Amino acid sequence: MKKLVIQTQYLENYGDSKDPYMKFKGGDTYISKGVVGDSPNDIATLVAKVKPYITTDFFKSNGGCDEYITDVSVEPLSKQVTEDWDTPTEFSIIQWISTTNHMISFIKITDNRGEYGFRKKEILEVTETWTNNREDYKAEYLMEDGDSVVGDAGLREWFDIQEKVA
Repeated sequence: MKKLVIQTQYLENYGDSKDPYMKFKGGDTYISKGVVGDSPNDIATLVAKVKPYITTDFFKSNGGCDEYITDVSVEPLSKQVTEDWDTPTEFSIIQWISTTNHMISFIKITDNRGEYGFRKKEILEVTETWTNNREDYKAEYLMEDGDSVVGDAGLREWFDIQEKVA
């Protein structure tokens, strides 16, 4: 089995919509595990289905940003496709009744342990899930004491409790 890897480039506008001043600001890596067919047409079809949910353009963002696909490849499941400090977003496509109706399910698990963690040290891991255009978005945080909290409100509450205990 193989995985589909899609790389994007993100640009942020530091000007305005009439006089843009764009800067490159990284990008994302999206992977879909278990890709069976790797013919160019099969890959193009998968990319076309997920593209509306992982890209944006200058006009859709009201002049704020642009994100576009820079590379598409099919790789062995075991191949590392990101740097150690980066976290890919996994996606799967769920077909509905007809071939034109589908839902894209995304999951991103970010390990905050070690030298590349950028969140507060008490947060060990963040699991984000959503469908399509961030519908049903949920963030779940694994804390250093083993607690699991959901959402920003749950995270604030956890830190408030820790502050009162200390």
